[in-house]
Amino acid sequence: MPVKRFASEIFNALPDRVNMFGRYITGFGGDGLKLDKSTENALVRATEKPPVTIVPNTPEIDHDKTVEAFVKARETGKFEPVFTGRMIDKQVAGFGPGIPTSGPVSTPYTKGSSKEVTQTLGRFNAQVTPQEVRLTDRYDMVNEFEDPDLVSGKFQPGKAINNLIGTFDASKEFDMKTGKLKDVSHRNMSQEQYDKQRAASPTSSKATELARSLMYLLPTKPKAYDVDYTIQR
Repeated sequence: MPVKRFASEIFNALPDRVNMFGRYITGFGGDGLKLDKSTENALVRATEKPPVTIVPNTPEIDHDKTVEAFVKARETGKFEPVFTGRMIDKQVAGFGPGIPTSGPVSTPYTKGSSKEVTQTLGRFNAQVTPQEVRLTDRYDMVNEFEDPDLVSGKFQPGKAINNLIGTFDASKEFDMKTGKLKDVSHRNMSQEQYDKQRAASPTSSKATELARSLMYLLPTKPKAYDVDYTIQR
């Protein structure tokens, strides 16, 4: 068995988020990536959009004039939408289960989002056909939510330690911009409450914070890699 294939199978034997993160910090890349079926299902669900119903021959609203009419209605107490005089086929959200749809999946970080999505691909693009769902992405830790120092390749033990303290001490909060700890004991939150709150987060957990602290200690920059992953339907 070729060495690279063997290494890929070792990564694939790990939990998916560890699999993808390990490929990132080691520079191994996405060759041979295989995700669990549960993760595949969650990623497909993340591409779902509400079904759309077409309502034919609907009067088209003139949005600008309707806004003006709404403003005037504050004085007159009477409001009527303004129409353009054209009839259009209007799209409205329908009822029923979501439908896997091609396009960017750009907002998976809301409360209640699946960690199998937020802690693997996060944001990605989808190409959906009746036979398969193709997911493309560039795996890295570069976005508006992350500390740029994570991928700087600078050895930062102070940030690593303070991040860990903030992770395991409910009275402390790590400020990634300054690298310092803030006293948040005024929140009167027990450690149990704090752990439950963190467990409910779609992006943060003790495991992910351990990973971030590890990145602060790495003297080399992690290597981003492209993901091109196909899921059969």
